[in-house]
Amino acid sequence: MPPADTATDGWIRIADSADLDRPRPLIPVTLQGRRLVLFRDEEGQLGLIGRHCPHRGADLCYGRLEDNGLRCPFHGWHFDRTGQCVEQPAEPEGSRMHEQIRVPMVPVREENGAIWAQVGVELEQAAASEQEA
Repeated sequence: MPPADTATDGWIRIADSADLDRPRPLIPVTLQGRRLVLFRDEEGQLGLIGRHCPHRGADLCYGRLEDNGLRCPFHGWHFDRTGQCVEQPAEPEGSRMHEQIRVPMVPVREENGAIWAQVGVELEQAAASEQEA
């Protein structure tokens, strides 16, 4: 992955598109002190979400890419590219608890062979709060 390039409009280059051209299109990214995971889902869309599952803190870089999202390797919580939890396998049938669970998400775009992430105040504040904890 190339060094991050800063853009003037709040976007920073975080990877080359070719970095995700592999059987498991997923890479760890640290952006403004925030640990994230970049992945390409089955529809070819990019996701840049928080690297740690909110349940037990498992590293989502070791998760399974499936059903257009990333499944936690520990208890199988499933997150889509927006960071929304879409499934919790151990919950009773009909449970809607997953609808209230999210991991942080950073907007990304792909242009001319480069992947860009939007940076801003929210990301800086989130990184500061993670360092305090």
